[in-house]
Amino acid sequence: MRNTLVLPLFCLLALFSAVHAEKIDPSDPAIRYAGRFSDDYRFGWTGSMIETQFDGSTISADLDLYEGKVTGMAVVIDGEQHFLEIKAGRHTYTLAEDLEPGVPHTIGLFKRTEPYMGSVRFYGFEISEDGKLSPVPPPERKMLVVGDSITCGYGNEATDVKEGNTVTNENGYMSYAAIAARELNADLTMICWSGHGLFRNRSLENDRKNVMPVLFEQTLPTDASLQWDHGSYIPDVVVINLGTNDLATRDDKKAPLDKDDYCQAYVAFLKRIREVAPDSKLFLSIGPMVIEPVASWLPEVAAQFDAAYVVVFSKFDGPVDIGGHYHPSVIKDQKMADELTAAIREHTEW
Repeated sequence: MRNTLVLPLFCLLALFSAVHAEKIDPSDPAIRYAGRFSDDYRFGWTGSMIETQFDGSTISADLDLYEGKVTGMAVVIDGEQHFLEIKAGRHTYTLAEDLEPGVPHTIGLFKRTEPYMGSVRFYGFEISEDGKLSPVPPPERKMLVVGDSITCGYGNEATDVKEGNTVTNENGYMSYAAIAARELNADLTMICWSGHGLFRNRSLENDRKNVMPVLFEQTLPTDASLQWDHGSYIPDVVVINLGTNDLATRDDKKAPLDKDDYCQAYVAFLKRIREVAPDSKLFLSIGPMVIEPVASWLPEVAAQFDAAYVVVFSKFDGPVDIGGHYHPSVIKDQKMADELTAAIREHTEW
């Protein structure tokens, strides 16, 4: 019996132009998309996922990193993830080979890095002559998470707090949001970007430009011309983890965050969310990095809406919880996912 062979921890750039390869168009009904994709199958947000069920020996993906120099994807085969480095330009990447025909496998491509590391266009799969695709049923539950670097998984696989965020140590697939969605069996959309806030961003130079409520309206994070059709994805649960960057006073930004500015921006954002998802349950969260005074303000904001709840993630519990630049490690992401999952289950029938 042949065993599953998948990509190792380095990028296997295989030009799968075997004699008997069959091209599968990205519009094929056997392919499921989770997250935000343009009509021509471009995507840039963390957590954007392409999924299918494959029966055959070899499957590859035709991908174009049209923006950026390098980005990272997780190849997920039957729930087991493997790192795939995507280089600039259009290439065909082997996802799995030497599989045993007759044994269907769930194959997923999950964008594990955030917007500034690049945007990708999907041109379809290439499969071996013995292969066929079938659809993966989508989860009935829908979950939207809006956040910053913490939600993206910034440096969560770093081995030292001094490490910055990189293509290889940022793993959105292991962020608290993605872990919680899998535990809850929910379809996930992630809208997150390091340094961005709800009312103001971390950087003084970019203080109020492209705050997350603005980016929330976009299909692609770096293209304001494509506005997202909110009717195409109506979440049952919306989680917001914003405020850490709003509180920052770096780059000579001496003025502390004003409570009225922040809370008014939050209320306006929640009203907008309720316009596009009127029956959604709202979970207003903060942490585990800088949390005060935002944690004290959130109950006042939540009190203005029905079915709105507050989740304050617990503080770091030792070095194992800390990843790159003092962000949560994967270990801490799991703890946060457990806290979020418990809160959602408490207030839903999930």
